[in-house]
Amino acid sequence: MTQPSQSPNATRKELLLFISCFVIMSILYGMPRLIEYRASLHYIKELAIDCVFMAIACFPVWWIHFRKLTHWPLKKRFLLHFATCYIYYGIWVLLYQWYNPLDGLPRMTTRQIIQNLGPNLLFYIQVFGILHIYHFFRERETQLTREKELRELAYQGEINALKAQIQPHFLFNTLNSISASLPPEQEQARMLIARLADTFRYALLSTREELVPLSDELNFMRTYLALEQARFGKRLRFSVDADGSIARVRIPPMLLQPLVENAVKHGIEPAINGGAVSVTCRQKGAKVHIAISNTGRPFSGTVDQLFHSKGVGLVNMARRLERHYNEKLAVSDNGSGLCFEFCIPA
Repeated sequence: MTQPSQSPNATRKELLLFISCFVIMSILYGMPRLIEYRASLHYIKELAIDCVFMAIACFPVWWIHFRKLTHWPLKKRFLLHFATCYIYYGIWVLLYQWYNPLDGLPRMTTRQIIQNLGPNLLFYIQVFGILHIYHFFRERETQLTREKELRELAYQGEINALKAQIQPHFLFNTLNSISASLPPEQEQARMLIARLADTFRYALLSTREELVPLSDELNFMRTYLALEQARFGKRLRFSVDADGSIARVRIPPMLLQPLVENAVKHGIEPAINGGAVSVTCRQKGAKVHIAISNTGRPFSGTVDQLFHSKGVGLVNMARRLERHYNEKLAVSDNGSGLCFEFCIPA
């Protein structure tokens, strides 16, 4: 189980529990003699000294188990108690060997050390048993809180998913309404709206699939470039060409779009006379070679600058390509623009 973070408030509560254990258990252990001697000041002093010494002896063990080694599994920390209980008892004995001569008492003999071992180990088990129970319930409370937060996030995710389904349908219906309201003489505008709706529809549907036919992806590229051509006019020329034998090859959806968008944005848009964007797919043996190239404005930067700019489209596309096919995205300068190439299994 994951350990909760040790906030100052949690540490104060734990130390308060720690001290309370010593006080209460020392009183319980000393109750018979307190009643017999009617709570004499001498015995109360002995009880207080013993309580302080046990607290001092337990503190290093507490620090090891509940601060230093909290990342250890609980079972491993339980086994560690077989060693740390003797650390506790050794410190307790040393404190009394130091204190007794100061109080005019003889040092403990070997027999007395052995006699006190049992009661001290029992005290040790009780104290650290209580602390482990406290930590268990605190960790359980943290886990329940985290699970509640995750349930709320999952619920919110379901709501967002429903909204995501509703909003595109609203958008499609709106586009269709706009298209239907246009007069016949604005047929070009109606075609653009229809293509825009097709673009949105494919982008939405493709997010639900792990792989889509290459032919669908290429049709999407044609629609996308046709929309861009309406914006740039004669400044943008494009071609999308593929061998018929590879139409059924399946690729991750929207894999080509960042490359085509990059070609339009950095090659066509800044060029006064525009340029051309070419998408070609050719079968070469057991693989399909895909190339997206552009003319227009020559690229003046470096390949590293392409993948370290503010945009994330190219970076994400390269990662998807490597994750799905273990293939690298090759980038070259064709003199009047850039060419992106990669291969996928046929």
